[in-house]
Amino acid sequence: MEPTSEHQSEIQSIQSTNKPTKPLGEVLVPVLICGVVGFVLTIILSVIGMYDGLNMSLKEYYMGKPFYMSDSSGWHVAWDWLMAVVLTFGVSYAVLDTDKSWRRVMLILLTAVVVILSSPALMLWDVFWSPVTVFVGVLWSWICAFTYSSQHTMPCELLVPPKQGEEIDISPLVITERKKELVEHIEREETAEKKYQPKEQSSCPD
Repeated sequence: MEPTSEHQSEIQSIQSTNKPTKPLGEVLVPVLICGVVGFVLTIILSVIGMYDGLNMSLKEYYMGKPFYMSDSSGWHVAWDWLMAVVLTFGVSYAVLDTDKSWRRVMLILLTAVVVILSSPALMLWDVFWSPVTVFVGVLWSWICAFTYSSQHTMPCELLVPPKQGEEIDISPLVITERKKELVEHIEREETAEKKYQPKEQSSCPD
């Protein structure tokens, strides 16, 4: 059933008000790329000894006042690599699957607090752990994911109702789906009207 001219104008208004301002982004592939970038970069810097100076300075600080940590450590470097893998990919996914820039900024702030404060917490058990390797990887992954999400319309943002006066970022595919839903809704209404219309009285004489 073809929609009427009035219904066609409604469809055209949907198309005109829902023009995408940024390209539609993806989640899975950018998560893999951002996670790999952060993880590989921080591991390479750790292997070539770029963090050795910071690690030794932090250890000497814990061994002095007011902590007096003993010269012992039960931490293995492989655990740093495992944590870096989990957090770099986890932060990348969280950023790309979160709407609003301020929420994405809050993610890195909360992650930084947890990672950095884990070091003095482990120091209380005489376990020295430097958070530099993990934090650098997480920071790089977050920067990559934040940059990508700022330049694209992420799928999670399509479900968020826009504010008054704000343009709706939506893809052509979603526009087509909305047009289809509108036409189906019109057809259902017209069918219901015909169904419940009173039957014409018989023209046969009594």
